[in-house]
Amino acid sequence: MTGRLTILLPLLLVLGCDTEGTPDYAARTGALPTLDAWMTQEHYVSLLSNRWSDEKAPTDFFIGEQHHRGTMEPQGAGSRYHARWSFKVVLDAGEELHGLRAFNLSAQIFDRSMLRTVLGREVFGALGFPSFASWHVFLRLNGRDRGLYAQIERVEEDFFRRRGLPVYELLKASFGARFSFKDDMLLDKYFAREIPKDGNLNGMGELIEALDAATDENMFRTVGRHLDIRGYLRYHAAASILNHQDGFANNLLFYKRAPTAPFEIIPWDFDKLLYDQADVGLVGPNDIIAALFRSDSCIALYKSEARAMLDTLITPARLFPLLDATAQRIGPAWALDPALGLAGFSLAAESSLLKEHLMRRREIFLRQLDTISR
Repeated sequence: MTGRLTILLPLLLVLGCDTEGTPDYAARTGALPTLDAWMTQEHYVSLLSNRWSDEKAPTDFFIGEQHHRGTMEPQGAGSRYHARWSFKVVLDAGEELHGLRAFNLSAQIFDRSMLRTVLGREVFGALGFPSFASWHVFLRLNGRDRGLYAQIERVEEDFFRRRGLPVYELLKASFGARFSFKDDMLLDKYFAREIPKDGNLNGMGELIEALDAATDENMFRTVGRHLDIRGYLRYHAAASILNHQDGFANNLLFYKRAPTAPFEIIPWDFDKLLYDQADVGLVGPNDIIAALFRSDSCIALYKSEARAMLDTLITPARLFPLLDATAQRIGPAWALDPALGLAGFSLAAESSLLKEHLMRRREIFLRQLDTISR
């Protein structure tokens, strides 16, 4: 503890009356860890005043008896416009928190239950998709409560190394991504090559050209060279059942294991799963599924994949115990969150709404799955 006090004392002298003291958060948040982040007053004010910039603030992080150093910066796109936004953390070389050197602290602004990421990881992970690691933490920044956050692993080189997965290429789709050249779509407007970061988007261009030209007869011969069709249909079916609003354009990653391998999908960002303000229907909209559904075989595969997950995976018996256990674990910290419990919301009510929406989606698909056609 001596090292921690040595670092905190000068910070407290700088921050003065902006701090709220240091109550026993271990007792108040139960088993959930509290992450205390401290930076100079100058960096603190700059961070809170310039959420649209990517300015990095040198930061000391404390969790239990652990002390880590690194940087903190605003993170996200549309989420930065909300009163509660997210952060990116990069720890110094040799430092790791929960086994991660770089991670996001996600405010999950569309998810008052703070359960959707747990649900998404469970479903997509069980379906065989690479799944990012995630934990809940209670974040305090310069002595003030920021609330309950999801610590989320970033999909970068280390993500593949930890899982022993080869990666030749990783592409990220951005907001409103299109997968057709028919409207003079520009690749670099909607896609970024993350691994390697060299701007080469030829692989996605070849996939889109194949999608534009695909017919029922040549679908698997042409598109199948560039995209794992069955894997994509499995992803699209799960995203549709779960009403994953952002899951058909910007919140998916495309990766290749080898130069000649087809693209596979890595699902991403689940705070809009089971979003009750809009409905994606039985088949979420994008250019990929529109092209694949020119093939009767793809439609049959979509129905088969959806039926299998409805029978064995997306069921109350499989998912409700996980949601209940998570709600119990995060409950004390949830109650302390200024935007959640302290704002008058109920975790029990939010959890019930999430379960009800999940069951409605399940029932709709069980009744109407066979009606899907071209």
